[in-house]
Amino acid sequence: YEHNEYNAHGIEAFRRYFVTEQLPYLFAGGNEDKDNSGWVSLDARVNYFGRLSYNYNETYLFQFSFRRDGSLRFSEENGRWGNFPSVLVGWRPSEEDWWRNSLGFIDYFKLKASWGQMGNDLVSHFQYLASYAFGRGTIFGSNRAYNLGLYQAGTPNPFITWEVANVFNVGWESMFLNNKMTFDVDLFQERRNNILVRRDASVPQFTGISLPDENFGIVDSRGLEMVLGYNERQGNFRYGFNGNLAFVRNKIVEVDEPERNVPWQVRTGLPQGAHLIYKSIGIFRDEAHVNSMPHVSGARPGDIIIEDYDGDGQITPDDRQLFPLTTTPELTFGFSFNMGYRNWELRGLIQGHGNTLRYIYTDGRQGTAGNYFQYDADGRWTPENPNATKPRAFERGEEYWRGSHITDHHYANASYARLKNLQLSYTLPQSLVSNIRLNNARVYASGQNLWLIYSGNKIMDPELGGMGNYPIMRVITLGAQVTF
Repeated sequence: YEHNEYNAHGIEAFRRYFVTEQLPYLFAGGNEDKDNSGWVSLDARVNYFGRLSYNYNETYLFQFSFRRDGSLRFSEENGRWGNFPSVLVGWRPSEEDWWRNSLGFIDYFKLKASWGQMGNDLVSHFQYLASYAFGRGTIFGSNRAYNLGLYQAGTPNPFITWEVANVFNVGWESMFLNNKMTFDVDLFQERRNNILVRRDASVPQFTGISLPDENFGIVDSRGLEMVLGYNERQGNFRYGFNGNLAFVRNKIVEVDEPERNVPWQVRTGLPQGAHLIYKSIGIFRDEAHVNSMPHVSGARPGDIIIEDYDGDGQITPDDRQLFPLTTTPELTFGFSFNMGYRNWELRGLIQGHGNTLRYIYTDGRQGTAGNYFQYDADGRWTPENPNATKPRAFERGEEYWRGSHITDHHYANASYARLKNLQLSYTLPQSLVSNIRLNNARVYASGQNLWLIYSGNKIMDPELGGMGNYPIMRVITLGAQVTF
């Protein structure tokens, strides 16, 4: 059983024009521009959970678990409580006699499968209640007193409840070569249903109706995860590695999507966060080139050519396409290694991700105000370089391809592989440290973010979220670890 509550409230006040800096108290401030406010916040949750496990001879495995969760974020009558079961089964054929006799080189092998539900209540509080907010007021009465206005801030939905993730997993765990090598594989599928989604697309804005969230969204995810490791020791020399690779892709199954003018802009069936943008197909060389192709009004030589995807001879919103890659990578991987000889040891980690696309031109001041990428400047279109693959110099968002017609040119492949950590250490001999009354002593040198092995683009560090992020820092550390 688990129970937690969160209750907080506060008050704040502000004044300026103090009589003197020696009296930094509210009563000593002036009456002009003074203000005060207060706030309150509360939350609560109750969880009951239990587990039943069965193990027969380390060969046949079964586990059942159950959660009953209650959240203050849902109404007591219609959705506060959620029930979330899960089941796991496993079989270790490597414990069977026939396995030992025929497949003894595989020291350990377990097949496993599981199904479970998990609930999510990380949504806005009290959507099931009618809420009100203060707005502009008016003057009433003979004394001409000003009164704050109060209005209903939204339409309540008393039936909202837990979002639910249904997760199914199958896989195996294995060890080979006298337990020196490990190889694990997991395949999983998840369906998130009851996702709180607002039906804004179903009701036109001109109705003036502010609709509440409803539990009807559905998103499917499928993926694969693999882990491969090996450890070896020969005399005073030891080494090992461990690699992991994961791939996951999601798609929208149910959402409040309006009817689209063209089928290629339908988001249902594509990943969440797919980018709806124009596709760039080159740079206009000269005026004749501009006139020979469909273009945005006012296009000039050096501008980005936008693909007329529907072939109607015009560049319209219907020419926008959905790019399935998002800012969330579909592929993640890591590789750690270690090697040692006597008291020396070297450890390292390489990590990265792939299949991801990120909008990076996040600073609208680009141009004469600065923050202009060197990549954009080098080899850009000029009258002397009409066959360039990069557009001409631009000023802020004045060009159509910087404002109303964003293309994939402004998105970068954010895939990367980086040597994230490397550490070389030396452990002092025990005969030496014992003489100075120490249990253990080790000195080391380590580095973080030492080498960007691969980058999917030549513009900026792929780990950065955009132009406004501080660069990834390379850190070198020298240190010692001493145990008394």
